[in-house]
Amino acid sequence: MHTPLTTYLSALGLSQFISNVPATILLAKFTGQVHALFLGVNVGGLGTLVASLANLLAYKAYQNRVVKPSGRYLRVATVLNFGALLVLGLVGWGLLQLAG
Repeated sequence: MHTPLTTYLSALGLSQFISNVPATILLAKFTGQVHALFLGVNVGGLGTLVASLANLLAYKAYQNRVVKPSGRYLRVATVLNFGALLVLGLVGWGLLQLAG
């Protein structure tokens, strides 16, 4: 995690598995690339349901308010989240290239 790109990709990837806030806390000890870290975990909040606590809260609210929840919400939300992750992930990569 010595370069902005490796920090960015690590933050983005780890956020998919342990959420973006814990990923920030964990990775901050191992890098001085603060800009890349914060950019990575913010973009990394998109993607999986676990990537951000907000995603989990929205899904729980959906389940509590719908009489007969279907898997359609989860499928659509996942597709939209990964689409946004792809687009904003590339924008973040581009920003790091410009700053570097």
